[in-house]
Amino acid sequence: MPRLRPTLRSLAAEAGVSAMAVSLALRNSPDISAQLGDRLRALARLRCYRPDPAIAKLMHHLRATGPARRRANICGLCLRRRLPSSNAINFMTRLAGALKGRAEALGFAFGAIELDPDLASASLQRILLSRGVEGLVLMPMARQCDLSHRLEWEKFSVVSVTSSVTAPVFHSVVPNQFDNMLRVCRELSLSGHRRIGLAIPREWDERVKHRWAGGMAWHKEFGGAAPISTFLGESSGPALTDARFVSWVRRYRPDAIVVEAIDPLLVAKALGGASDRRRPKIVTLNWPNAAAECGIDQRVEEIGSVAIDLLSGLIARGERGVPLRPNTTMVTGDWKPA
Repeated sequence: MPRLRPTLRSLAAEAGVSAMAVSLALRNSPDISAQLGDRLRALARLRCYRPDPAIAKLMHHLRATGPARRRANICGLCLRRRLPSSNAINFMTRLAGALKGRAEALGFAFGAIELDPDLASASLQRILLSRGVEGLVLMPMARQCDLSHRLEWEKFSVVSVTSSVTAPVFHSVVPNQFDNMLRVCRELSLSGHRRIGLAIPREWDERVKHRWAGGMAWHKEFGGAAPISTFLGESSGPALTDARFVSWVRRYRPDAIVVEAIDPLLVAKALGGASDRRRPKIVTLNWPNAAAECGIDQRVEEIGSVAIDLLSGLIARGERGVPLRPNTTMVTGDWKPA
């Protein structure tokens, strides 16, 4: 006789527990003891148990759409911002709206908490657990930070939508900054620009893992652009406010300046007296931006939606804590011409 495929019920009968207990163990649920969970998972491995994909798909649908799903909440975490630029507010507002909209469409409640540096880690965790939070979204922070000791991460499913969190490293959904920069350079080249310069705060270059600078470097090497040095300012981003920007513009005379965000008064000072014919085009990597004429829309709504879909799957499968091999999903932006 062919060997019967093990099921939740057969595993439960062998272990002397309920099928629900086996299901919770296989999803790493905290609703059963760690000792029992380890025993049931060991038994499943011994019997070569594999879930039925059709049943798994059905149960994921039921968990995501059933009325009980409202008991599981998703929370966005971000640091308090220091004098944010309007561009940063625009990005965060769009992102928060996208996260909330997609979460609620899948049956989750969603809220956001600003991480207070003075709030003890234990207090933050109690707040999250008391609100029934199972999933966390790490949102863009005001600066690069290590959150390793802020929470017991094994209690939550986590997805990051930022590169500003240096540790722990979770599955993430972020803008495709390298390809976005290549698109900017290609569009500017097609419109006749050759002296293309990148000007961003040094801190912002680091937080995007040099992907913008890398794209610009590739274009200068292989795309036919003039070798203009990238300007890395010392202001805390994203808006560039460094006075040295003025001398950089006058030295290199770019015909297009690519920025994330920039102080309009700084632009006016750098370009003061320049005729319209010699005035460089200001291009943003985070459209819309009042100081820019064109740029890249990073499709923030898509980033938020994809992140929630990913997080929903982690919650349904009971995947919590820091993943052994975190994956990154990159969303490529759209070019917005003048």
